[in-house]
Amino acid sequence: MFALAGNSGRSGIGRGLFLTLLVCAGSAQAIQTAPAAWFPDSPNFRHYVWDDQPCPGCKTLAPPPAWIRMAALAGISNIHFRLAPDESGGEAYSVAPDVVVLSPSALKLTPCELAFLVGHELVHIARRHFDEDAIAVSVYSGKRANWTRHGSDAMQLVDGDFGLAMRVSHLWQDQEFEADWLGALLAAQACGCSIESGAMAYFRRDIDAGGGIAAEHSSSAERLRALMPFAESAKRLATRSSN
Repeated sequence: MFALAGNSGRSGIGRGLFLTLLVCAGSAQAIQTAPAAWFPDSPNFRHYVWDDQPCPGCKTLAPPPAWIRMAALAGISNIHFRLAPDESGGEAYSVAPDVVVLSPSALKLTPCELAFLVGHELVHIARRHFDEDAIAVSVYSGKRANWTRHGSDAMQLVDGDFGLAMRVSHLWQDQEFEADWLGALLAAQACGCSIESGAMAYFRRDIDAGGGIAAEHSSSAERLRALMPFAESAKRLATRSSN
């Protein structure tokens, strides 16, 4: 559900980008051990049991230290990273409760675009958007409280129910906006990435993507506009990556 579509990365690394790559790889960074003060507290709504498999044919992906640092900045740990065999599930997505899946094309992105992409998916996990969805779908369906412990049972209510999807779509889009700006700030503090070099560069690859009735994602143009107010905050956080 939390997939981000995109194109393969550009080739060529300049000196500045090479330095960013070193930082994102962790060669110049100590691992963050405490959540960032600016990151929102973990939600206190109920936890569901999630039994979903990450993806068929996925392989374990060893995360560079910067990805672990971003997770720590978001207040989460023991995140599992997987490499998908292709792009059929999108360039990247997260699976409840603690898996981030990346496609081969995602690994070809520039370092800052990839850092943003990983940060975006980590936010979905840290903010427990999966549990939030299960609650919303249950409420909109008229189910009683605590009717199931399994999130997949709740999410199956959306299958084939376009009306329900339309009612929940505003929540999905709000979650994407939240994952965008928080993910961009994670990439800024962990890797020194500006919003321009990370999130905005990523969305400009396919400016016409997203949008439509009951869409999970707003258009790339809308998401770019929503990121603009966070550019200065990201710039300030990016200075911490070199300290």
